[in-house]
Formats: sequence, C-alpha cells, structure tokens
Amino acid sequence: MERGRQLPAGASLIHAGTRMDALYVVRSGSAKRYAVSMSGTERVHGFVLPGEIVGLEGFASDRYACEVAALEPTSYCRIPLTRLEPLLEQLSGLRREVLRLLGEALDESLRLRAELGMCDARGRVARFLADLSRRLELRGLSPTQFRLSMSRGDIARHLGLTLETVSRALGTFKRSGWLEVRARYITLLRPEALASMGGYAS
Repeated sequence: MERGRQLPAGASLIHAGTRMDALYVVRSGSAKRYAVSMSGTERVHGFVLPGEIVGLEGFASDRYACEVAALEPTSYCRIPLTRLEPLLEQLSGLRREVLRLLGEALDESLRLRAELGMCDARGRVARFLADLSRRLELRGLSPTQFRLSMSRGDIARHLGLTLETVSRALGTFKRSGWLEVRARYITLLRPEALASMGGYAS
C-alpha cells in the first residue's frame, strides 16, 4: 500500500475510461464520483468518505467507470493491483472483504435507483442526510454534527433534483426543528424524523 498521498480540493484522483491499475482508500477529506454526458451535463454518482474504497467498479471491465475528484484537501492510499491480486489469491479473508465491498456498492446503486423512483424531493434529501449520518457513525465520526464537503449543487445532481429544491427541503427541515443549518455545517436535531421520511426504519 502506497500511503501518504495528498490531493488539493478539485484535483482528480481517477479519470473515467482509464485502465484500472489500483484501488484507492480515502484516509481524510472526501471526494465525489461523477460522470459528464456528451452534452456536458454532470451526474454525481456518489460521495466518498474517510475509510471508503474507490475504484471497485473497475473490476467489471478493467477500466474505471467514472471520474473521482477531491471535494476538499484529501489524503489517500493507493493499492496497486500488482500487489493486490496475489494477496487475493492467498488470503481468503481479503477475498471475502472485497466481495462484501462490491456487494455494498451494488446495493447502494440499487437503493439510489429506488429512491429516485419512489421518494418525493423532500424524501430524497432526508434519506441522503440519514444515509450520510449512518456512514459517518460507522467510521467513528459524529452522526449528528458534520460539515457538508459537497455543495448543494452536487447534492442536487446526485439526487436528480434542482439546487432550489434541495435548498427548499433543507429550509423545511430547519423550520420543522429537525436540523440546524449554518452555511455547510449541519446539526441533526431529530435524525429519527429524517430517517423516517427517507424510508429508513426508525
């Protein structure tokens, strides 16, 4: 594992279509996964938090499927495939972990498709916040007080909404007493209400 690598905000970690030669683990900071259509429209596929792996989709075709760029100063580790593949053959535990991560990535993709088809706009934003809270808690970070490293525009492009709709939803949650918003800083006051609106079990 090649440790201690750094990216400034806005710098690219992976370019779509390039040959897969490594997996990447974000150590601090965050990144977004996105694609740009022929017309120049950007679609955000997801966001990468500390401790999460980037590049797993490359196993499907030996090429990376989307762009990955740092949202803020980000440190990461690089795991070259030339080192990973022999370990996968030798260590059954590592094979199981990679399969688990691949399954999680597929599950996330399926859940996002279901959300776009079943939730209204406020439900999508509520589910996004509830899911972000859950992922932060899994990594030992605060699930109720955090800074959104992504812009509201990025959130809108991820959820298939407009920037104005995302802002209105956050304003509604704030007036309802479910959260506090100060610029990009979020405090969840009633995370169970957001989870319920987003379709999670309370």
